[in-house]
Amino acid sequence: MKNNTDFDVIVIGGGASGMTAAIWAARAGKKVLLLEKNKVLGNKLSISGGGRCNITNTNPDKNDFIKNYGDMSKFLHTPLSLHGVQESVSFFSDIGIDI
Repeated sequence: MKNNTDFDVIVIGGGASGMTAAIWAARAGKKVLLLEKNKVLGNKLSISGGGRCNITNTNPDKNDFIKNYGDMSKFLHTPLSLHGVQESVSFFSDIGIDI
């Protein structure tokens, strides 16, 4: 293992968020170390969604999606405007996962 000074970014936790953070940091040209205590990265993803792993919503219209969340709609508008369904599909496609 490299000395931790050899890395620009150290991500602790190899769950969905940790793996995503590591991928984006690596895409930004950073040297990344991803640490996970389990033997397999993303182990809990296999039980998400009853084994079906819910990746994204099927409705590409963010406004239709947001209206289902009532008071949370104001909060969700900005993140979904920056990263919606198509961006999610493209992200996974870019890393070799067709959904």
